[in-house]
Amino acid sequence: MAIVEVRPLEKEKWHKVKGKDVFTRPTTIEALVSTRTGKYATGLDEEDRIRLEKNTGFDLSPEYRLGTPHVFWNSSAALIKLAFKTNIFNTDIPLDEIKVKILKASDLVANSQKEYDEGKYPGALFVIFDEQEDTDLRASKASVKRKVVIEASKLTKLRKAEIVQILTGISVREQSEDFVDLKLDDAIDSEGAEKVLTLIQRDKTRVSLHSLVLEALYKNILRKDGTAIYYMDDQLGFDVESAIDYFINPKNQTLKAQILEKLN
Repeated sequence: MAIVEVRPLEKEKWHKVKGKDVFTRPTTIEALVSTRTGKYATGLDEEDRIRLEKNTGFDLSPEYRLGTPHVFWNSSAALIKLAFKTNIFNTDIPLDEIKVKILKASDLVANSQKEYDEGKYPGALFVIFDEQEDTDLRASKASVKRKVVIEASKLTKLRKAEIVQILTGISVREQSEDFVDLKLDDAIDSEGAEKVLTLIQRDKTRVSLHSLVLEALYKNILRKDGTAIYYMDDQLGFDVESAIDYFINPKNQTLKAQILEKLN
């Protein structure tokens, strides 16, 4: 028996409810007419179509005729209602196989978690679950997390505090090292190990200056108007990254030193 699971993607809703407690209504998916081909996007190749027509007796031709409903693709048999939970299909059943093909051709259903994470299905609400892929994905994330923990253990307290501040916006540099470690662990879980690893591997000067800008904003030495960063009435950059560039510039080391003095 070939079982295919179609699961809802976890996206934060306005009501903040997640998982099994979500009360989202079922989503109806059907084979739509492709603007590229002018035919129904059925997900079936010619071999699939001939085989499944023989097994089901349905007319599975993809041709679209304006003003004429298709005998199958516009029928209730071809409508798929996906509940906001795990939806099970058995592709040994011909109609279920047809439905899975429709789902794979729909922009609302990512063909895999990997492809969704890569941005290939930005409008997807559901994902076709693959147990082996899910195992590989979780193993990969666990591997990255182990690497982050090892690399983080080599950092000074100040550098860890800088990373925490960039990720969370919270100033922890005056806290104990145990507290900083705890907040870094929280950031790994909440922001993702990949993001933490990127900051660990980022140019140290930029990380330090990024944290400096955030600390100066926190202590009202710098101010923000929209995304722009100001020192008094002088604009240092149109956003944090350009303010970092400002402080890297050798011509601006005097002001950088003044701000550092105010921070210490």
